[in-house]
Amino acid sequence: MTPSGETRRFTSAVAEPVPRGHEFGAVHAREVAATVADYRHLFAAGGTDVDLDALGGQALDRIDDWAPELGAEIRGIAAGAGLPVTHIAAINARTEILALLGHHGLGECSTVVALRGADDEPVAMQNWDWYTFMAGNWLEWTIPHPDGRRVTTVTEYGIVGKIGINERGVGTLFNILHHRDDGAGIGVPVHIVARRILDTAGHIDAAWETCLSARVSASTAITLVGGRSAGKAAISVELWPGGPSAARPAQDGLLLRTNHFLTDPARLGDTAPAEGSDTLDRYDELRRRLGGRGGDLTLAEAAAALTDHTTGVCCHPDPDDPAELQYATLATVRLDLAGSTLAALVGPPCQTPTT
Repeated sequence: MTPSGETRRFTSAVAEPVPRGHEFGAVHAREVAATVADYRHLFAAGGTDVDLDALGGQALDRIDDWAPELGAEIRGIAAGAGLPVTHIAAINARTEILALLGHHGLGECSTVVALRGADDEPVAMQNWDWYTFMAGNWLEWTIPHPDGRRVTTVTEYGIVGKIGINERGVGTLFNILHHRDDGAGIGVPVHIVARRILDTAGHIDAAWETCLSARVSASTAITLVGGRSAGKAAISVELWPGGPSAARPAQDGLLLRTNHFLTDPARLGDTAPAEGSDTLDRYDELRRRLGGRGGDLTLAEAAAALTDHTTGVCCHPDPDDPAELQYATLATVRLDLAGSTLAALVGPPCQTPTT
């Protein structure tokens, strides 16, 4: 997928977990297999021989215990794609496996949320940065449920959820974090947490309760945003092995997120700033440009801030890096909280009309 490409979209025609997963896997068998192969390559990049069956089996146990309906959907995807269920479970636990292997990316993801005035819907946008060799491995997936609930998520083929929004106007934005306590086994996968929030939460408090119930082994910030229909609120939940904590908007309603911890005691074990990440630079640049604007920030102004090249907010590959280590902004995603949908544009925002 290139920056000029069209966003790939799929709407499931089936609502029950196993047949819905089977339909998805059958329609996208090639793409799911490519995603599994690319993660196998990434897992092995550090020279470690990774047993996808063993790690995927551990992940599936955690998923079945915490979100059995998503374990069922994963089994359906595997059957439809003709792949071992442990391999699909492994890519759903890709953050946990990377933490177990001690793999820490140095870029990744910048998020802007502005609650705005009482009569306005919040602005909620992010750049999703990941490895360029995986640029073709994502889509926008709309998921119906038997009782009329609906979820739309921007995710990777075979992974059940990530960035997204549901029909009640609750959205999730996603930023990976790194903590010294990460990697002790396989906990509840953070991508499973995000999808379960989208499946079940009608407001931010319910989403927070879902986070409280998940014992995780890898750190991630899931920024929760609710439109006016869901109570109009935002918090950024920092999931880490010590238990979740929440960063809240500034007094003006602005909430910024990159890839370091904002809350105590979690930030005492934060490894990202010391390992060469540009997360602090990106955060400071967004704060410099947008600070104090949480009450009146426009979509166009938020989009413009996400095009910054001085600190890597808008991320482009470094030609001096090996091909398998190059990062880029693969998509810019905007949540439409009034319409309970989203817009995902391919490539870095400097090359796409995000408004």
